[in-house]
Order: sequence, then structure tokens, then C-alpha cells
Amino acid sequence: MHNKLKVSHYLLIFIILIPLSAQAEHPVRFGILSIAPPSRIHANWQPFVRYLSKQLGHEVEIVIPRGFQKMKAAATDGKVDIFYVNSLVFYRLKQSGKAFGVAQMENISGSTTSTSDIFVRNDSEIKTIEQLKGKSIAFVSPMGAGGYLAPRSYMYSKGLKTKKQAKEVFTKNLSNSIHQVLLGEINAGTMCGVNYRLMGKKVDTGELRIIGQSLPYPENVIAARSNIDPSIIKKIKNIIFSMPDNAEGQKVLQLMHGMKIKRFLPYDIKSEEITKELLSVAEF
Repeated sequence: MHNKLKVSHYLLIFIILIPLSAQAEHPVRFGILSIAPPSRIHANWQPFVRYLSKQLGHEVEIVIPRGFQKMKAAATDGKVDIFYVNSLVFYRLKQSGKAFGVAQMENISGSTTSTSDIFVRNDSEIKTIEQLKGKSIAFVSPMGAGGYLAPRSYMYSKGLKTKKQAKEVFTKNLSNSIHQVLLGEINAGTMCGVNYRLMGKKVDTGELRIIGQSLPYPENVIAARSNIDPSIIKKIKNIIFSMPDNAEGQKVLQLMHGMKIKRFLPYDIKSEEITKELLSVAEF
């Protein structure tokens, strides 16, 4: 009888340990929500993922859900562990109980917030936001913080309710927004001001004129699914916050400047109040 109890005891331990061991073998899944093509997302983020894997001593793999609903489902189903999203998407995920903030991006201008620029052609008769009534406006994405929420909030504050009083066009691409305004296909465009300056190095924006600038909005966030092991997050925080302190980490961050990323800082919950206010003004 004693031997049977002993065997049952070890069997119970074995059953409990199997899923824990199997779980430890799974890579950390890093979700990235972006309008860029998957091949470009992989190329842009591979140096960061390799660095994180090396420092963590555990494989990290890139997962690319296409769209807010798929990212939400991935976080719900445990198909992503941590993820990089804009502040509007993060706010929606947190409000639904699917995520919490881990870190926020400091952009290459040295700020954790940015503003959006509204631009037209130089030869356009449009001088003010109010004159965009009845016109077409190029936004980047309906779930964009800098590509939609911030500029729409600014326009609403100026009395232009773009949803009803203008034609909203979503280009899904920074370059498309600029080119369609340059070609006269759309009357005005808008995007994150830092991205606008970065795009100016690739596309000639000399024929464009900025007619407005939004209030600040929070930059992108590294978040985690709500039920993740806290010990993993503690390790990840230590790794990404210390990147500027070593040569290898500095090199990786340098490669991320094209994505306007300078470094990552601890998440500040106060940034959510900014998003909340923008949503209120923009009548989302």
C-alpha cells in the first residue's frame, strides 16, 4: 500500500511538471502590429529580436498579426506574449483587459510623445484647417495614433468634423499619403511629424506645405498579454532598458532609428490620459 502511494505521489509530480517543462521550451512570441509588409517588419526587427533572445537566453520569435482584431485575438489566445503597438491600439487592448504596459518608445527627437503634421501642396488654395471642409484628407490607418487619432482630434478641435464634413481616405502607407497629395489626387495628408521628416529623406516633400500640427500623442508601446509570467517581463524590462548601456545594445538601437526609435523607457500610465482626451475630442 505504501509503495502504491509513493508511486502515485511521483506520478502526480510528473504530470504537473510536464506542461511546465513543455511551456519553457516555447519561444517568447513577439507580436508586431504594423502597416508595413511582413518582409520589411522581419528585416527591421530581427536585430532587436536576436539581441533579446541572446540576453534572455531563450528564443524569441516574431509574430505578425494583421490588424487590431487579430492582435487582440492573439493576446487573448496566448499566441503573442509581448507586442509592439501604437498607443491607440494599446489603449484599446488595455481597456478590454488584454494587455498591460511594459515600456514606451522614446523617439529620435528625444520624446515619448509626438505630434502629427497636416500638409497640402504648395500651390493649394487651402491655407487653414477650416478650408478642408468638403475636401479629401489622407490618413494612414483607422487604428493609427499619429496617422489618424491625433490629427483627427486636432481638426475636430478646429471645428472640422472630418467624419461628416470631409472625405477620409486611408492610404495604409506613408509614401502613398505623400504621393497622392503631391499628385493632386487628395487635397491634404497627415502623419506623424517625425515620420514626415524621415520620409522627407526618401521622397521630395519640397512641394508640400504644413498647415497644421496636432497636440501631442503618446509614442508606441511594448506591452504584454495580461496573464503572462511576471518573471519573464522582469527579465525583458532589464534587458531593453539597459540597451543604451552596452555597445551591442547601442548598435541595435542605432539600426532602429529608421523606425524613429531611439530607446525604450519604463511605461508611464499617465500617457493613457493623453489618449483618452484625444479620443474624447475626436468623438471616437
